Amino acid sequence: MAQEYETVLAALRRWGNVRPTEGGWLARCPAHDDRQGSLLVLAAGDGRVELDCLADGCETQDIAAALRLGPEYVVVAPPAFDDGPGWIWPGYVPSAGLSLIDGEDGVSTWAVALDVAVRAATAAALPDGQQLQAARTVLVLASPQTADRTAELLAACGPGGERVEVAPVLGGRGGRRGLRLPGDADQMEHLLRERRPDLVVVDLMTICPYRVPVEKAMQVLAELAQRVGTAVLAVRDASKRAGWSSTRRAMEAARSSHAAAVHMAVHGVDGAMALVPVANSGWAVMGGLQFHQAGRTRPVTWSSRCARGRDEAMTGADLLRRRPASTSAYRLLGRMLAAGPAPARDVLAAAAAVGLAPRTVQRARRQLGVVASKAGGGWVLSLPGRGSSGGGAPGSGQ
Repeated sequence: MAQEYETVLAALRRWGNVRPTEGGWLARCPAHDDRQGSLLVLAAGDGRVELDCLADGCETQDIAAALRLGPEYVVVAPPAFDDGPGWIWPGYVPSAGLSLIDGEDGVSTWAVALDVAVRAATAAALPDGQQLQAARTVLVLASPQTADRTAELLAACGPGGERVEVAPVLGGRGGRRGLRLPGDADQMEHLLRERRPDLVVVDLMTICPYRVPVEKAMQVLAELAQRVGTAVLAVRDASKRAGWSSTRRAMEAARSSHAAAVHMAVHGVDGAMALVPVANSGWAVMGGLQFHQAGRTRPVTWSSRCARGRDEAMTGADLLRRRPASTSAYRLLGRMLAAGPAPARDVLAAAAAVGLAPRTVQRARRQLGVVASKAGGGWVLSLPGRGSSGGGAPGSGQ
C-alpha cells in the first residue's frame, strides 16, 4: 500500500513525525502549529487520501495546499450549504442557471471549461478534490470550424473525453448560418429540450453576433437555463477588455444580474494561474484554485488551493501585467484612494514626487477604472463604487 501512496507520504515526510495507524497514517498538520502529529491520513484507494485534522479541524483544502497535493491525491468532502441549488460542481457550478468564467488576456478559459466538462461527464475528481457520485451528460456547443479542435482538447483533458458530445450548431463562415443569441432563442431552447444535457458549455463570443452586446446573449442564455432546468457554463475571454485591470473586470462581471455564479481566471504566482470565484446568487463564496496550462498534452493541470483571497488574487494579477512605472502608479493610486476620494492635483503632485509622468498615472487610472468627478473647486478622483456625489466618468477630468 505504501508504494501506491508514495507521493502523499513524501509530502507528509517534509513535515515530519509520520507514523502508521489503522487504515493510514498520522502526521503533523501543516495548516497550523502542530507538534503532536494530529493529522489523520486515511487511504481512500487509487492513491488518494482523506485528510482529517483532529486538533484544530483545519480545512482539507488548506491542508492539501500546504502539502502541495492536487485533487488527484486528496478526497474533499462536498461543502455544506444551509440552502442553495443542486450542483454540477458544489459551490462553483449550480445544476440550473448560468455560470460564467471571465478570463484575462493569456488565460484560456475555454480549456478550463472543457476540463470541468470531462470531469463531470466521467464522474472524476473535480478540480478542488470533490468526488462526483454520478456522471453527468455534457453538451459542448461549437461552430463547424472549431468542432474538431474542441474534440481534440476534450480528448487531451483525460480518459473519457469522448463521452462529451460536441454539437457544431453555432455560426460558421462560408455562408453557413448557425444558432445565435438572442435571435435564435427558440431554436436553442428546442435543442436543449431535445438533447436534455445536465451541463452545457459554450463560448459567449461564438454565440453572440457581431455588434450585439454580449450581455444580451448572457441574459437570454440564463433565462433558457432556468426555464429548461440545465446548467450552462459560459466562458468569455478578455477580447476588447484586454486593457482593463483584473480588478475592474471582476467588478464588472460581478454586477451581472444574469449569472448565478461568476469566476475569474487570472495569472497567479510562480507561473501558475488561478480560478477565483467573485460572485454568486447567495451561497458561500468558495476559495480560488491554482492551475497550469500545459498545451496539447494536458490543457489544464490543477495544483492546489489558492492561498490568496479574492481581492488579493485580483490585485496580484494586475501587478504581474504592469511595467515597473505602471506598477508604481497602480500602487500609488490604490494607496491614495483606498480611504476615499482625493483631489486630482494631490494625486498628480504625489506621482511627480516619485518620478511618475502624468501619462503613466492616466494609463493606470484607466486600467483601474478610477472615476473623476467635479466637486467644489476642482476634480476629485475615486475608486469605482467609492466616488463622490458629483458626476463623472472613468478616466475623465484632469
